[in-house]
Amino acid sequence: MKAVDYTNENGRNFRTLLPDEAPDSEAPMGIPVGPPDVVDFLGLPEPLATRLHNILHEKGLWDVKTLRKRDRELFGAWQQALRVDVNRLHQAFIESEKVSERDMNGR
Repeated sequence: MKAVDYTNENGRNFRTLLPDEAPDSEAPMGIPVGPPDVVDFLGLPEPLATRLHNILHEKGLWDVKTLRKRDRELFGAWQQALRVDVNRLHQAFIESEKVSERDMNGR
């Protein structure tokens, strides 16, 4: 058996197991390794849900057994997923301030 990664139509990365002789293109039909679609239980908006899912994939956080051994990495995955949104929020503050300054200057 070989491990094969693939990306689904929603942009989420998964790993499956395939027989060694199977082409990688059959990855969606393989035995799922992970990660499961746990982010869907959180009710997160897109693209945050997909970003968190792909970080779980990147870190190899496949299941509860893995999490028991590496629970700190779960926290790190969450922080990494939110970091992008924090950067966007910071940029929004900067843009908002620029617009306010233009409005105050009559432009």
